Amino acid sequence: MALLSPPTYNPASITYPIEFIFQVANPNPVLYAQAQIFINGLAVSNIEVRPFQSGGGLYLFKIDVKAITRQLLAPFSNLKSTIFGDLGQPYINRNPDNFADIGLVVVYFEEDPGTGLPVNIGLTDVVPFGNYAALNATRQREEDLSLNAYTIAPRLPYTNHPQPYKIARGESLFLTIPPVFVNSFRVQTFDAAGALIDTGFVNLTIGFTQEQYTIGIGPEQIGGYTYAFGSVNINNPLVNSYSITAGLRFGGPAFLPITIPYFYEFTALCEERSLRVHFMNKLGGGDAFTFTAKKTKSQESKSKRGRVPLPWNYANTPPSNIYDRGAIKVDNTSFNFYEVESKIYTEEEGAFIAELFDSPETYIETPSGLLPVIVRNKSLKISETDGLLTASAVLEVAVNNSIQTY
Repeated sequence: MALLSPPTYNPASITYPIEFIFQVANPNPVLYAQAQIFINGLAVSNIEVRPFQSGGGLYLFKIDVKAITRQLLAPFSNLKSTIFGDLGQPYINRNPDNFADIGLVVVYFEEDPGTGLPVNIGLTDVVPFGNYAALNATRQREEDLSLNAYTIAPRLPYTNHPQPYKIARGESLFLTIPPVFVNSFRVQTFDAAGALIDTGFVNLTIGFTQEQYTIGIGPEQIGGYTYAFGSVNINNPLVNSYSITAGLRFGGPAFLPITIPYFYEFTALCEERSLRVHFMNKLGGGDAFTFTAKKTKSQESKSKRGRVPLPWNYANTPPSNIYDRGAIKVDNTSFNFYEVESKIYTEEEGAFIAELFDSPETYIETPSGLLPVIVRNKSLKISETDGLLTASAVLEVAVNNSIQTY
């Protein structure tokens, strides 16, 4: 009895099977195995599987936990994922809804020769916590199916946004980073010539699992942190760009980078024409994109026509109450939409925009905070002459307008 083969990738993504293969030896035929599945310390499911291979008294069982793992990770229809925080505010948060620490307890059953009923053969296999994990990330067939680029130094943050990333001074951004041995992130600012201006370090609680961190790294968010060492004046008019690097700080400025630096460059926006959308990317991290060329807000109302009898009969004269009506409006709903377009982008930027279009969880920035939306009628148009593209979409506010009803 043993775990014969663990999942191919550790941590695994939620795209492909997360299979554990167990082997058990028994003189009598083993009918099935019963597995209790634990995610992050909680028992979440029990499954029964029959042997997929047997011979010579050995029985092999394949237990795939991908489906239950995927079901328990973000997004959720009634909750905001922990990769999104408050706009314009410092944000440091672990992401338990993006991480699954997997445990298993497996027992086996044979047929009782006397009764013919299944009986426990008395052998138990245990996969303890802290050994195998899955992340809320997807991998495509043409990509490396492992997550090594994000878990082995020098690591990448959980984002595919292009560098340098263009950001306006009033915009927010959330970046999801790998946590193992990370106890700080470094902020550095630069002038237009690339000369270093400021360096500051923000403390994090060191991570020993693959449960991700998300940090707020928009300009206003950076300005609100308390720096453990150094300082950053993001409002310095000489600041043209800044970088974010996660790593291990030993004290003072002594710092071991664990992620590669990501660079952010200030840009100007026309608020009347732009709309910023935050979204869960394909790696399960936080990201954002601003449509800059066009923004049109519209409202659509839908209803049906209902009829009710007027309160009079053949013996009475018609009612004198002119406000008594026989036709009313029913199933009355109202939706808000934003029609947005982008400027011209490169193919690399287009791949990033496509992640927004595919995202299951999207929000727009509003003065009152993040507002959930559904992205529809999206398109990417590529020029045949220069390979550049434009993007457009319709964003439907996910919560209907409140309307009085009969």
